[in-house]
Amino acid sequence: MADTRFFDNAGPLSLVRVAEIVGGKASGGAADAQVSDVAALDTAGPGQLSYCESAKFKAALERTRASVVLVAEVLAASVPQDAVAVVCAHPALGFAKVATALYPNAGLIWPHSKPPVHAIAPSARVGEGSVLAPGVFVGEGVEIGDDCVVGPGSVIGRGVRIGHKAMIGPHVSISHALIGDRCTIHAGTRIGQDGFGFVGGAWGHFKIPQLGRVIIQDDVEIGANTAIDRGALGDTVIGEGTKIDNLVQIGHNTRVGRRAIIVSQVGISGSCEIGDHAVLGGQVGVADHLKIGAGAFVAAKAGVTGSLDGGQVYGGFPAKPVGQWRREMGALALLVKNRRKKDERDGS
Repeated sequence: MADTRFFDNAGPLSLVRVAEIVGGKASGGAADAQVSDVAALDTAGPGQLSYCESAKFKAALERTRASVVLVAEVLAASVPQDAVAVVCAHPALGFAKVATALYPNAGLIWPHSKPPVHAIAPSARVGEGSVLAPGVFVGEGVEIGDDCVVGPGSVIGRGVRIGHKAMIGPHVSISHALIGDRCTIHAGTRIGQDGFGFVGGAWGHFKIPQLGRVIIQDDVEIGANTAIDRGALGDTVIGEGTKIDNLVQIGHNTRVGRRAIIVSQVGISGSCEIGDHAVLGGQVGVADHLKIGAGAFVAAKAGVTGSLDGGQVYGGFPAKPVGQWRREMGALALLVKNRRKKDERDGS
């Protein structure tokens, strides 16, 4: 369920309206069912809508507690008896459309019904000893702890909570986020922006509302001009004591463990898991839905295309144990050298 501190819910939607939005047909369950929210199959509960488009998720579909499920026709029989199955051609697209109907203003950093008239909202709470520089915007319901500094031109969106002794640099934007104690966020960083989520097809690219949050635990430091996207349905999490360099991109729903090190220009795609004490060298790229184990060290410029076990050193593209990578690079260099010698002998 989307956090009401950050999102305005326009529901509930009737079953008739849901079927109309997705171009589908409802069957089973309660005919008067209403949809008040959206959620993933595994986390959905009464009054919530989910979807299943692939037999890969059939087990999750069969045990879901959602009241309404959007499904392709071949999966309709797997919807639990007490849930309504809405059969439609494109369940993922339908889910995005229903989410948009429920949360039409998901990107706003203030309540849609209450546009800001103050630079610092009257409902915001700022702790003792905290300093807000000129040009700071602080939205409705924000809580900032004691002894914090917020630099000039920074924007703190509605509902954000920041712990004690935080240092927020100039021109930082923070929305849809909960931030712990003693965190340092350097200039130009963007926390809580939309994740990069679209349903693509013949219709183009339909935006999936990003209804999650960013959770930053205690003692985290984030370098300048880094972007950490909020989750799509769940949360993006940065673990306690983790240090992130400048110009890093962390995608939606990614979870970074405690005391990890992420060096400049690293790009981490959505829904990844980075273990405790892992180190990602400069310009490492990580594909989506991968796991990097605790204590793994990934050398600079490596490309991670598959999950990596913890406690090892990796390098290259695709990333592999560094000893194997070095042997392969050495063998390749030897092949090139031998080929050149052969060409010289042959006079070519």
